[in-house]
Amino acid sequence: MHKLRNILAPLRVLDAVYRSGGVGRAADRLHITPGAISHQLRKLEGELGMPVVQRSGRDIGFTAVGQELAMRCAELFDRLESVVEDAARSHDNRAIRVKLIPSAAIKWLMPRLPNFYALHNDIDIEIATVSRIDDTHLDNADFVVRRGTGSWPGLASRLLFKDKLVVVCSPSLSERIRKPEDLSAEILLKSMIAPTSWDIWMQSAGLQAVSPRVIPLANAALCLQAAAQSLGVTITQEAYVLTDIANGALVQALEHTVSSAEGYYLVFDPHKAKGGQFKKFVDWIEQETTA
Repeated sequence: MHKLRNILAPLRVLDAVYRSGGVGRAADRLHITPGAISHQLRKLEGELGMPVVQRSGRDIGFTAVGQELAMRCAELFDRLESVVEDAARSHDNRAIRVKLIPSAAIKWLMPRLPNFYALHNDIDIEIATVSRIDDTHLDNADFVVRRGTGSWPGLASRLLFKDKLVVVCSPSLSERIRKPEDLSAEILLKSMIAPTSWDIWMQSAGLQAVSPRVIPLANAALCLQAAAQSLGVTITQEAYVLTDIANGALVQALEHTVSSAEGYYLVFDPHKAKGGQFKKFVDWIEQETTA
């Protein structure tokens, strides 16, 4: 085993010379210098204790031992590549796991998934939700959705939507809300995942002294459902309510909005998304967010 570790790289060089028919072409194939090729061949001969190539000026040939070794290595490397390709295909066939908060899953991702399956009906998406926006680690997921500026060391990201808070309610309830101060007479619905959203919006609107009745709910999706049923007024990401506003289930109660420099991003390992089903998912996300 010790000798195999020492000669594995030189054997790969021997294979490249055999397949390419020369040192220069082998160097191009492996993206190294001809000198490095010669060095690895000499290392192989030193480990084996016998010559494997015959040099004549710039030409190179194989000894009988080298020829046999190169042929058998070619077969073994072909089998190894086949094993790796089979493993990659098996990996590609498993479900893509996406982890995000419930509201982003229900109000942003789920309505768009039919578009993805229409393009890739052979790829499954497994959605896992978390109870906190900061519980989005990649240790048990292929993709996560995070709030931030889009910069995480060692990771790639794609912007899904900008951070923009809007106040919404049912059409019937909106008839009695004309200015921010009118909220003092209304029930406010607050997402427990984003508990400071109302405070941020009120401070921006100059309503620090307003202390209305607040009903906390688990997430923004539940708040939006309750708001559509006229239980109260809620605040949420604009991206979550575009469809509800378009179909008349909700209306933007007040024009005042609050935006930040942050956004919600799809975050992933850049090496994983270079090919296969993961690249298809990233490409689809980019199409959805730039359409």
